[in-house]
Amino acid sequence: MSLRTCLAACLRASTLLALLTCCLIPTQLHAATTSHQPLPLEVFYNDAMIEDIELSPDGTHLLALKNFGGDTVVMVVELASGKTIYPAKTDNKEFKFNWVSWANNDRLLMSLRFDSRAPNGVKYSQTRLLATDAKKQGKMITLVKPDEDAPYNHVSQFQDNVISYLPDDPEHVLISVDREMAHHQTVYKANVYTGRLTRVKKHSGSVRSWYADRQGNVRIGEHYDDKKRKVTYKILDQATDKWVVAWEYVVFDEPSIYIAGFGNNPNELYIFADHEGRQALFKTDLSKPGYPRELMFSHEKYDISGRLIYSRAHKEVVGLYYNDGNSRSVFWNKEFQAFQGGLDKALPDTNNYIVNMSEDARKYVLYTTNATNPGTYLYGDRDAKTLSPLAAAYPDLTEDVLIEKEMRRYKARDGLELEGFLSLPKTFANKPTATIILPHGGPMSEDGKSFDMFSTFMANRGYVVFQPNFRGSSGYGHDFMMQAVGGMGLEMQDDLEDAVKYLVDEKIADPKKVCIVGASYGGYAALMGATKTPDLFQCAISFAGMSDLVKMSNNFRYFTNKNTARKQFGEDKKQLKETSPVRMAEKVKIPILLIHGDDDVIVPVEQSRIMARALEKNGKVHEYIELEEGTHNLDYLPHRQQTFEAMEKFLQTHLKI
Repeated sequence: MSLRTCLAACLRASTLLALLTCCLIPTQLHAATTSHQPLPLEVFYNDAMIEDIELSPDGTHLLALKNFGGDTVVMVVELASGKTIYPAKTDNKEFKFNWVSWANNDRLLMSLRFDSRAPNGVKYSQTRLLATDAKKQGKMITLVKPDEDAPYNHVSQFQDNVISYLPDDPEHVLISVDREMAHHQTVYKANVYTGRLTRVKKHSGSVRSWYADRQGNVRIGEHYDDKKRKVTYKILDQATDKWVVAWEYVVFDEPSIYIAGFGNNPNELYIFADHEGRQALFKTDLSKPGYPRELMFSHEKYDISGRLIYSRAHKEVVGLYYNDGNSRSVFWNKEFQAFQGGLDKALPDTNNYIVNMSEDARKYVLYTTNATNPGTYLYGDRDAKTLSPLAAAYPDLTEDVLIEKEMRRYKARDGLELEGFLSLPKTFANKPTATIILPHGGPMSEDGKSFDMFSTFMANRGYVVFQPNFRGSSGYGHDFMMQAVGGMGLEMQDDLEDAVKYLVDEKIADPKKVCIVGASYGGYAALMGATKTPDLFQCAISFAGMSDLVKMSNNFRYFTNKNTARKQFGEDKKQLKETSPVRMAEKVKIPILLIHGDDDVIVPVEQSRIMARALEKNGKVHEYIELEEGTHNLDYLPHRQQTFEAMEKFLQTHLKI
């Protein structure tokens, strides 16, 4: 019996503790050989059963988000006794948990996200930061209360930026928030028991984010000038007590620099910056002139980004969590290299990712994935030398029904080599098959081998699915990604068309049975496919897609980074009109399904409404579904259900296998 199959029988237990002894860890995972059966639709639109498992600092309790029936609860389990409490709950409609974390061994921090509407009608997202008891039912307190002296009754939009957990002061955390004046970040020490705020660093005009070292000292200010699109990092020189410019870059024109975090030494700073055309991790020395860099981790082909792994027991940064299409960890500390090597030897067929550790680094949570395992959590004890299963993220998705994505390289019409990820259904018979092109959103984002519900659902229904990383995608270096700047609907769209040609030439796709489906930017690309190349596709589905780039660009006047946003879209009005699907609706020859939430704060619902009106005016076959109080990310379970049901019905009608 495989780990996935074994876990599936265990995961309906009511507590995490019950999962600890449900089955042993096998040394290998073997794919089952069963005949293909389409899974119930709810398997695909349900949330992951368990998310964000985190050990308490002392390693005695587990914290997690548990999803069931559309609700999400915060769950805390005492490992020794199995005692479980549920400090908070949401239906994911009123608000959604952004994240939950331990403030100390007895208190939790929770970030909540919800949408609002400004007096001028503009919709936007807000966050709140709450604290509550971890081990008993208690009162929740809001850490950021409005400043009575703030002008214009200002209330901070984003209140959950914790910049230090102050390891030597468990009663407090440091937060950065524009509480006193809009868009002017002030640093406060927040008491996680009382909510009392003490100002630590007063706001400074253009600082949009502050960074603290491991000792809790504010050391870096990230300044942003939208008129110049310039980011400037200023560092507090501890010798002179003066703020000095360390690095600058112009957004889009130059490779970005990001702060990864400090080491235990307050002059040891890790940054992500360019290395031979790809983003890499460096260690810098703030005590030396020019802040010399030491290369810590890079890849010759792909960008590196992620989160530092800091061990309080060792008082050093020991490695990096990163993603190359799969979640991974890399260590440069020899003890942790051996530790990771032992895990990989015990579990050779999975990517094994240490999610977090206890303060003494002896207990840990491990997350394992592979092509047919969308995620399994395990609990490890290094002293007892045990590794026990906790929970699978998607217990109904076992290796006998999941499909491994293949990375494929193909050539664009101008000779540029591109990558995409191919899912062949279990029923694929080595002959041209009905195919779905599934471009990602962003567009400065990327697809990889990692599990996602949309491609899994489509492949389970018998379709070939291809997810191209068209030019403008992230992960392939600054120059490649910058082709998204002013490039929507141009070569970026050509790359999707060339993906169809590749699949047809390889006798994978049936040229008479190709549909293009996408969300957000991918939804725009789907509409462009239906209008720019009306004979290439047989149908199109757009979820929350843009249809009029001119109108979208006009909305940027409400943004604090309006110049940057306009630059990304492109400032050539003629080109924006020519690459707006709504202005080419008369060219459509195929059925189109439009779906959009009316509370979308990223792409206004009007973008789909005007597209639907244009299709109706031109007598085109289409269906428009508007999700009442629906968001850009399909946060609410009934909306996901409605979306998946509509997609399945549409594909069954217009893209027959």
